Amino acid sequence: MTSRSSSPISLRDIVYNEAGKNYSVPPHIHQHYQWYCLLHGGVDTVIENKTFSLNPEESVLIPPGVLRSPRSRDKAPRYLHAVFENHRLNLDNLPGKILPFPQDLRPDLTALVKELIYPGTNTNELVEVLLIRLLIGLERSQRTNDKPNHISTLNYLSQDEIVEQIEAYMQRNLHRNINRSQLADIFHHSPSHLARVFKQTTGKTLTERLIEIRILRAKQLLLESTLSVSEISLQIGYTSFSHFSKIFRNKVGVSPGDYRRFQGNTWGIKLNST
Repeated sequence: MTSRSSSPISLRDIVYNEAGKNYSVPPHIHQHYQWYCLLHGGVDTVIENKTFSLNPEESVLIPPGVLRSPRSRDKAPRYLHAVFENHRLNLDNLPGKILPFPQDLRPDLTALVKELIYPGTNTNELVEVLLIRLLIGLERSQRTNDKPNHISTLNYLSQDEIVEQIEAYMQRNLHRNINRSQLADIFHHSPSHLARVFKQTTGKTLTERLIEIRILRAKQLLLESTLSVSEISLQIGYTSFSHFSKIFRNKVGVSPGDYRRFQGNTWGIKLNST
């Protein structure tokens, strides 16, 4: 599999594999970077005479030209490995250690595996984008973990920057179940601390702002797409159509269907109903 020269990496090979209990690969090298991620079971990978014992949702990044040899441990493993040339990504902080997956990257890992098992339109492009996202996320996670534990992330970022990152995460993940505890885990704060910082900066609670962003997105989709109202409900994170309709009416003053029918002219809706 090859990649465009404009990409920060050139993907040479990527494989999802379900191996047997006797899985063992003789010592070998690659001319490019290899990212090896364990999804199930246990694997001991020897890299330059040092053994890395991987558990599910842990990975290693192996630099070019380094001798490596993975073998199963206990259960039959399922794993993912990618071989790629690196052109522009900063990966200096990743080799030589086990890389656990942060919670916010796990959906992207799942999406990558599904795309490899059930490829569709533009699979090559999507696989490359997901791999780049995972590598960048792992590198950022390691930099966060390498900072002294007794210093809060707020000492590195202003409150405005923290809020900006939270809102960006909300925007990218409206279709998912987002709650205060999950955000606290992702941004490395206690739930109460994160909620207090957000409220002090924006004047709104995390829940209030999340609903606001979802309703704004719903308005956009109602006017600019042909998706049904129920499909829009799912896309912005409401599994219950009736719950979405109730919240939309409460915030906008009209039902989602009427909002679409009158092209967002809520005054026209109100005048028409009198």
